[in-house]
Amino acid sequence: MALMDWVKRLITPRVTSRPTPAHRAATQDQPPVMDTQPPRKPTVASTPTAPAPVAPVTPRPTPTVTTQAKPEATLVIRLVDTHDRPLQPALVLTGRLGETVHLTFPTIAGYVLLRMDGMTQTFLNEYGLTTLIYQRQWGQPITTYLIDYDSGQLLALPRLQRDVLGATFQFTPPAVDGYHIFRAQGDQYGTYTTHPQRLLYFYRRDAWQTVQRVEQYVTLTTDHAVYDLPAGQAYGYQFPAQSLWRLFAIITLTDQSVWYNLGGNQWLSAQDTQRHEHRERHLEIPRVTQLTGQDVQLTGTVDYIPHGTVMIYREPYGEIAGQLANGELLEIRRRVVDDQQLRWYQIGPAAYINARYVRLAKQL
Repeated sequence: MALMDWVKRLITPRVTSRPTPAHRAATQDQPPVMDTQPPRKPTVASTPTAPAPVAPVTPRPTPTVTTQAKPEATLVIRLVDTHDRPLQPALVLTGRLGETVHLTFPTIAGYVLLRMDGMTQTFLNEYGLTTLIYQRQWGQPITTYLIDYDSGQLLALPRLQRDVLGATFQFTPPAVDGYHIFRAQGDQYGTYTTHPQRLLYFYRRDAWQTVQRVEQYVTLTTDHAVYDLPAGQAYGYQFPAQSLWRLFAIITLTDQSVWYNLGGNQWLSAQDTQRHEHRERHLEIPRVTQLTGQDVQLTGTVDYIPHGTVMIYREPYGEIAGQLANGELLEIRRRVVDDQQLRWYQIGPAAYINARYVRLAKQL
């Protein structure tokens, strides 16, 4: 029991007091007990200090910002053509009153913006309507030509016609006095596109029954008058008999008369002629045997039709040597007269021209 008591005393806080004599006597026989606990510092009891009073903080009222939202606005944009027909679904833009309207104008193929009705830069009302009117683009023009098929000359000024892109067209040959339509080249019906188009109408004279393109030659058996057209107006001069000419066309008129084209606006009647397929077969041309000549020193000019040319020969009634333009200057070396009193002028070593196509200069 002594051990247990010692343990209790060890773990039980001791109260320091003066020992009594009885106690000292009781403990004299006990061995001394070593106190292994470190000495404790005396605890000084302190009186807690109360915190200083803090003045209460009165919360400040938070200012209330009142934002009045603007009413919403709607703008409907219609896309129509000039006949008020819709081209695309309408556009619907939303925002708030006073805000800027942000719009990119739509591009519609084949149309251009013509005008705007009711367009605003800001939303002015809760509900608004704007109309964008588009106009159909213009197509490229169609040019019509009226052409004499046989001469290649224009019978009238070209006609220019134009309409909007995609519009349809249908043409008929215009009537031309003294002509009938012979053929057409180009589309006579279709639509106007982004590319220009051309329409050619070829006409032939009503009096021309048949036309033959040839490369032949003809020998005149008599003197022949020269005309501007088959059965047309005579020029006032003649081509001599036994002369050889190249043919480019043979025309048969409705009265069955036949005419030869010698190039350009020179025409001969087929009467009193001999036609040849190849010139080489008829190189020997009958010659005039009685020629008288006289040396001269004259000057002159070619007197022919305006802008025309006249042929010259290596010798009178001989082989063609070339051509001279109307108004060209001439130096005449010799004058030759045949037995029919037709005159020729020698203008070079081997160059002769019929005197009827020469205007002599006044001699001083």
